[in-house]
Amino acid sequence: MKVTVFGASGPTGLWVCLLALAAGHEVTGVSRHSQPLPVPKSARFRQAQADAQSGEGVLEAVSDAEAVLSTLGTPYSRDHISIYSAGTANIVAAMRASTRSRRLVVVSSGMTPYPPPRMNPLADHVIFPFLHNVLGKTLYQDMRAMEKLLAEVDDIDWTIMRPGRLVNSGCVSNYRLDGDYPRTASTARADLAAAIVDELHRSDHIHAAVSPTTVRIRR
Repeated sequence: MKVTVFGASGPTGLWVCLLALAAGHEVTGVSRHSQPLPVPKSARFRQAQADAQSGEGVLEAVSDAEAVLSTLGTPYSRDHISIYSAGTANIVAAMRASTRSRRLVVVSSGMTPYPPPRMNPLADHVIFPFLHNVLGKTLYQDMRAMEKLLAEVDDIDWTIMRPGRLVNSGCVSNYRLDGDYPRTASTARADLAAAIVDELHRSDHIHAAVSPTTVRIRR
């Protein structure tokens, strides 16, 4: 497939580009910056510059794509955040304008729906409320806005990924796909990327959210 990856300069986006190339796809890695992405040279890879939040360059980046994979994200901040909702809205608009793009996979978080399943008293009553309502309040508000936007999109085959806390690892493991919530605390970025790329060959999660989780982090 011809695949466009937004957020390609981020750690998860780079994994997605590498794994998509390894799977034989033609990949366009999108970044806001012009610096070359650290991806091995390949006739099946090209880099494009676009700003998903403003919409600049997005249509050109997806014009030839059969699928779009978005790993757009930002750290916790007390400031207003709109990269998820605005970026996804611009991607959806560009996909609608394209004659080819119909498959979309985006990254949200296992913390987006609230409250999550019970884990233990410390997590349930201290850690999760603090992350959701204080430290990550604006981030999760924007993720919920993105998910609400997609819930009203019926002409594009979208899937939402809700991983656990993202951690770095050296390779892909035997990850599992949970339902609406991750059942373990952490998800390796490599496993999240593998799950995203695997969705290109699946149709059972269309218009749904799934949670890739890592049972054991492999360094």
